Amino acid sequence: MKGLFGRDSLYMLLWGVQLGIAALCTPIITRMLGVSQFGQVASTLAMVQVVVALASFSLQSAVQRLFANGDGDRDARRVLTLAVILAVGMWGLIDATGPVWSQAIGLGRYGSTLVYGVAWAGLWAITNSALGLIRSQDKLLAFGIVTLLQSVVAEVLGMSMVVLVHRTASEYVLGHLIAQSAAVGVALLVTRPMLVRRRDLPMLAGALGFAIGLVPAALASFALDTSDRLIIRADLGPAAVARYAVAYNIANLTMVLLYVLNTAWMPRVFALVDTKLRASVLAESRDFLYALLIPVVVGLCAASPIILSIWVPAGYRPSGLLLIVAIVAVTAFPFAGMMAAMRVLLFSGNTLAVGASTVAAGLANIGLNVYLVPKLGIAGAGLATMCSYGLLFVLLAIRARLSLRLPRPRVALFARIPAAAAISLASTQLPASSAVMAARVLVAVGCGAAFAAMLINVLAPTRHPLAGRIAAVFHSPNPALESS
Repeated sequence: MKGLFGRDSLYMLLWGVQLGIAALCTPIITRMLGVSQFGQVASTLAMVQVVVALASFSLQSAVQRLFANGDGDRDARRVLTLAVILAVGMWGLIDATGPVWSQAIGLGRYGSTLVYGVAWAGLWAITNSALGLIRSQDKLLAFGIVTLLQSVVAEVLGMSMVVLVHRTASEYVLGHLIAQSAAVGVALLVTRPMLVRRRDLPMLAGALGFAIGLVPAALASFALDTSDRLIIRADLGPAAVARYAVAYNIANLTMVLLYVLNTAWMPRVFALVDTKLRASVLAESRDFLYALLIPVVVGLCAASPIILSIWVPAGYRPSGLLLIVAIVAVTAFPFAGMMAAMRVLLFSGNTLAVGASTVAAGLANIGLNVYLVPKLGIAGAGLATMCSYGLLFVLLAIRARLSLRLPRPRVALFARIPAAAAISLASTQLPASSAVMAARVLVAVGCGAAFAAMLINVLAPTRHPLAGRIAAVFHSPNPALESS
């Protein structure tokens, strides 16, 4: 447990920097480009995410799995070579057919913005696989350099191109492409992909077979994240999309960080050979994340009126977004359970179950949004998100228990989760008086202190007795796993 929340969390922090930089730069770039050009950027970014999912073939997980279980570093480096070949091939195919698909999906002419975007996505896909190997090799400095190149440096270059060259979406995307080129260069220099030999073909086929089941999951996850906004735009208009997106992005940060933490943990999970130890570590980490989410979700919902008043103009009617923030924030609980089940399935190699379940949840999300948004407005989209991730959790949990039966969460913890969800949702109905706002601040600060105490207790359980007493209110860890 100490390893999971110690050094592994530094990788999560570096990935989180990318999210923070993007969030901070969004208000700046929207003013630099204007509505029309920023709309092109947003459309291109959506396309880039799809191309990355296709071009990466989800080989990052296969690289990490082989590093732990195969011929270690050498097999993983040969799979990385396969990842480079497939990414370049998919990049070429998508670029060659660009004039056809760009018109078909409503992106217009296949001009420089889309050309740069496809190239950016191809290089990004290679970088993802290389980062998977760098993480498995535990090269924190190299990992930090690559992630900062494709986030901080990319944003600076993109905005510099807009200011110094031309205020268009094309220049902004070109800046990201240049930075991504540098990132992939550093990543490949560090990882040194190895030549593939004829006798490596069965191993590579096995790696591709493991990873290919995750490609539908990646595409369906994109549908889970974006279909609500498309349906809101069609039914309620662009202003409603803007309001929903602001609330969703604030509340969704918890789920994004959970996903990043899960990615950082996978090398350690793949390395757990002993079945009993693996089940114990997976269960204890799942329960600790559940407990950690309780103060995070309650504190976020308590502070949401203050956050919204700072983040968005009054024209967004921030008081009407509190329920959206609460619904999406509470969704972090089934999301954490879903991630725990996914860790079990990835270790067992059952990627097809992950892909099929995610596709089912993605389709359910589309159907729920079509039904709920016209009836409930943007709150319906938030409810659809919660239900869809709840469904995905159930589907993956059922399949995961067939592979490895984890100990169930303790009854006390199981009772605290719905209580925290109820408190978070009920807080949206409180009046906006000065006394209530002061109480919200106190609750948010208290939740932040509880969160810090829980982390301190797991990292240094004997050095801070007060932190241990506070942490025990939310979770009592298994002492036998403290050294895991």
